[in-house]
Amino acid sequence: MKKMKNNRIYATLMLIISMMAVSCMDSYLGIEQPDFGTDTPEKLTVNRVVPMAGALEIHFSLPAGNPNHAQVVATYINKAGNEVEFKVSRYSNTILVEGFTGTDEVTVDLAVMDESGNRSDITQVRDKPLLSPVEVARASLLATPAFGGVKLEWDNKEALPFAIHVLTEDEIQLGVKTLIEDPSKTIYSSDSLNTATYLRQYDNVEQTFGFALSDKWGNRTDTLIEMITPFKEEIIDYNLVEAVAYFNPTYGTTSKDFAEFGVDPVTGLLNDATTHSAAFAPITMFDGVTTANNFLARKFYEESPDGQRTYIDDVYVTLDLRQDLRLSRVQLYPRPSSSYLYSRSSVKRFRIWGTDDANAARWSNFPEGWTLIGEYEGKMPANSASITQEETDYFYNRQEYAISEDNVNPEATPTASFRYMRLQLMESYTANENFYTINEFKMFGEVLKYY
Repeated sequence: MKKMKNNRIYATLMLIISMMAVSCMDSYLGIEQPDFGTDTPEKLTVNRVVPMAGALEIHFSLPAGNPNHAQVVATYINKAGNEVEFKVSRYSNTILVEGFTGTDEVTVDLAVMDESGNRSDITQVRDKPLLSPVEVARASLLATPAFGGVKLEWDNKEALPFAIHVLTEDEIQLGVKTLIEDPSKTIYSSDSLNTATYLRQYDNVEQTFGFALSDKWGNRTDTLIEMITPFKEEIIDYNLVEAVAYFNPTYGTTSKDFAEFGVDPVTGLLNDATTHSAAFAPITMFDGVTTANNFLARKFYEESPDGQRTYIDDVYVTLDLRQDLRLSRVQLYPRPSSSYLYSRSSVKRFRIWGTDDANAARWSNFPEGWTLIGEYEGKMPANSASITQEETDYFYNRQEYAISEDNVNPEATPTASFRYMRLQLMESYTANENFYTINEFKMFGEVLKYY
């Protein structure tokens, strides 16, 4: 009897489990997709079309009274035969359709889509875009010889992104040369101000270069082909550079009074800077190390009767390069710490003075007999409160000054050759800082004679 009762209980449990299983199979326990029906949404109304660079900005109104509108979809067929699609939400009343080239009339199809994916009938827009950024840049692209390579310049007034592809000559088989793209030289532009760059290092021989532009929509311009002979350029050997003592450089862990130490009492000339110690002396700018904490020069100060100090920005450093040379460009490497990024003692403005052995009075006269090679001013970030990674990389690793093109002083003679160099540091990024710092002062140019 007990056994039969157990069997009945077991059978009842199995029946309940089976019913639960069937129930689970017949019911979806997740979030169900709402069904808004299959009715086709009404067409939108186009209010205005604004031609833009490689684009059309289309202003529209959605049909009233339908809360299920989800988005507006715009499509067109590009010149490669592919469909290009853009979407905006129902909360927008404009849609920017991009990727056009040329100024011929184009056709754009617009449709309203509801929450169920139903699309309205097409509303067509026909209008003419303006020339695209790559076409404007291609028309303005200028390639000219530069020291060690090529200088490229272009227009990008709309600050829209595109790439410039660099092609150089390569011999694919004996006696057969062709232009091959060098991906490592690709230039990316998305700025209306920084629209020039240098391509290096290339030999001082006539050679063929090609330049083509492309955008993110897959448009690519024809190739500008130029025969260019880069100017001769070499890295100036920093091992040859020596410090000279004719302008009385000193060491000191604090700034010195200009009235006592700033001027040579015999010659009346401005003395060289006071550097922190031998470990921070001027020669440390020429050791090939770009990531150290090297050269540190202290500014002189003038003291008022009430004890207030005013620091004098002009500081000098004098060197014998042991070679007659003509500079083409210099690179400055600041201290790598974040506190020096467009700030503190990093050098913002400087001059390069030069002379040679023909100037017998070089140590007793200045600036008489010396040539102002150039004056240069560092760039500032677009927004000092939000410095971009590109601006950071430029400051630490690519801070370069072309001797002729970047000179800001009309009285300078950038093409003059010289052996002896006197750096005039004129301004630091933080105005009230009482010293200057430079990790490395790398020079490029043409060496005329070694000593």
